Amino acid sequence: MNAVFPLLGFVAERHRLAAVFRQRESLLLTGPAGAGKTTLIEATIADMEDSKNVVRVRYSSNLHHLLVALTRTLLAGEHKSLKDRARPGRDIDKWLCGQTSLHLKGLLWTSLEVQPLTIVLDGIDGGSFPMYRFLQRLYFVPGMAIIGASRDTASLGTLSRLFWDPRRILHLRPLNETDSEQLFQLAARRFAIEDLALDDFREKVLEAARGNPGEIVEMCRLAANPLYISGKHIKFAPLRIDVMMRFLSTVVGQRSR
Repeated sequence: MNAVFPLLGFVAERHRLAAVFRQRESLLLTGPAGAGKTTLIEATIADMEDSKNVVRVRYSSNLHHLLVALTRTLLAGEHKSLKDRARPGRDIDKWLCGQTSLHLKGLLWTSLEVQPLTIVLDGIDGGSFPMYRFLQRLYFVPGMAIIGASRDTASLGTLSRLFWDPRRILHLRPLNETDSEQLFQLAARRFAIEDLALDDFREKVLEAARGNPGEIVEMCRLAANPLYISGKHIKFAPLRIDVMMRFLSTVVGQRSR
């Protein structure tokens, strides 16, 4: 969901996630593509008085890619323990190109044991046993927490061994009718489609999205494209197909990483 829109309908979920960050507890956030997982995480972090102990990394099922991304993010954030051990010099990317997975794992384990923080892994989709073993050690470091975001528990692969406790799983529910309609109005204004014939389009969007905020926003965004406009009317069928393809490609893209 586009971050320029307010976070509607997730008051309880926002409070829960804020408490998890504050207490450094691990949690799995689930919901389909477009449900608002990333937006909820970003909004919650933005509200924190001190977010320096939170690091966000886009998940990759390739362990080496994840190790590189996590190391780069920590070094860019001036993680002192890691920086003192790694001594990457001025060109971090060049240094990273010469590192093995074994070396990076050792650096991250020892550094985070000394200076723990909360790691947010966004877009978890699949996980090998080596990935599980790497994260498992971090998971049990005192003061460490892992916040995961995934479509559902079935998408976790081996990482389901980490997020096995249902009390540590927060599922994002669809928006209710009132919040869905409010989001539609905000999106229609944002993408300047209010002068079009919206009554029929609004009804079809809300019915098709079924409370998924990302789909509501995306359908309104595409409705501003002349390709989907005939006079004052919006051609819903081709627009809806393209939105569905976009969300499907997002899921496939996550699986291929």
